[in-house]
Amino acid sequence: MSSTTYRLTCLSPVHIGTGQQWSKFDGAYHEGRWYVVDLDRVFALGVDGNELAQAMSSGAFSWAEWLRGRRISPEQVALYSLPCALPPGEVYIREGIKDVYLRPYIPATTLKGAVRTAIVWYLLRHDEQAQAFTRRYLILAVYAKDIGQIVNRLAKGNRQAEEDPQLHLRAIREALELDDAQEAEAFLQTLYRALGKHLEGARRGDRYERVRMRDIRELGSDRRFLALPVERYLLGKDPNHDLLRVLQVGDSETTSLEQMEVGLVWTYHLNQSGRLQPKREQGMEYKSLAEWLKPETSVRLSLRIDESLLGEQANKVLKFKPTQQQAIRRLPEVCNSYARSVIGRQKEYVTRHHQPQLQAFYNQLQQRLDSLPGGAFLLNIGWGGGWEAKTVGDIVQEILHDDDYDDFGELRKRYKLGENPQTNRINPDAPFPETRLVAYQGAAAAYPLGWVLLEPEKG
Repeated sequence: MSSTTYRLTCLSPVHIGTGQQWSKFDGAYHEGRWYVVDLDRVFALGVDGNELAQAMSSGAFSWAEWLRGRRISPEQVALYSLPCALPPGEVYIREGIKDVYLRPYIPATTLKGAVRTAIVWYLLRHDEQAQAFTRRYLILAVYAKDIGQIVNRLAKGNRQAEEDPQLHLRAIREALELDDAQEAEAFLQTLYRALGKHLEGARRGDRYERVRMRDIRELGSDRRFLALPVERYLLGKDPNHDLLRVLQVGDSETTSLEQMEVGLVWTYHLNQSGRLQPKREQGMEYKSLAEWLKPETSVRLSLRIDESLLGEQANKVLKFKPTQQQAIRRLPEVCNSYARSVIGRQKEYVTRHHQPQLQAFYNQLQQRLDSLPGGAFLLNIGWGGGWEAKTVGDIVQEILHDDDYDDFGELRKRYKLGENPQTNRINPDAPFPETRLVAYQGAAAAYPLGWVLLEPEKG
């Protein structure tokens, strides 16, 4: 098993959340710092619980004022404190992950998820058959309800007919208006594979390979798992055969709270004039605060490749393709290819929409990418990277592009991608994604979130 120790350096603010959000009832802002209040420490000072509960029942409650009125300093009752960009007021603060000793770190799952996305992107980019499967699967997911309704009409209540592959083929041809019999058969094979079934087995009458009408209707119904059939196609049919078993990632070492601060993140969107600007609507500012690791924060971590799972004996069972093995062995190159694609598209977007600070950041990031030493690579991790940095959306848009049908537009409608929260409508002609999250430094937009550099350590 080969193991490499890497030095991870934050190139922009990195927020890895716990799912917890602090409100004004959880802490106090005082002289440029955010103090998370520890109730045990409050009560240890002899505070009356009923009195405190009554005070907190008011919507105007403020820990800072309450403590000041009792001549208690925030330091006396704080679990921890961080520099904070501005008074939070009614704005929630996203908590950043820390261990039980309040030491921030980068979880292995965060890193492995980012690497997984890069590998899926790389394999999909270089595999035309996988692209064809992905295109057909996504179209089937978009029209799944229509196909299911046609199956129901054709079967006329006959359950055996509902599970007949030939009837499924007729329903697909009708729903998708397919004249090409070969293409219709390819869609049918995709349907069965996406549902984890074997078409030939179903045609032979194997009851374990049957596809029910309900299965068809529910294809892709949960957007959280929409990519799962594509990942199975590219990485392996189940967790035991998943390519990412080969790669073992550990949690990073911890760092100190000195490397963390509370920063401002603002949602930017295109206004009616097509200008990218901070989003404000109906008196509401679309901004939030987050505990993030500061740029230039540095921690060490280990990546291990289990070569035994790539050996001849293991491959008799796991059956990894040469391209899959290559993706693991050339991991830095794979991650940098994905990063180059993301950086290029983001740079073009912020340049077109006149955001000089962000353009300068991406220029520097691209220069750094072009001059990386061997084995080093870039990743985008944590919250705030957006659709462009967390998905294979660029390839999806390409393979769903068609001069006759707007399949990507239909996909957006099906999964409400880019829906206007005020009108609940989607403009398929509008750029997607339309919004970006921008991290501030002081009063100015400065960074995209989540970019890190990993460099192998010598020795």
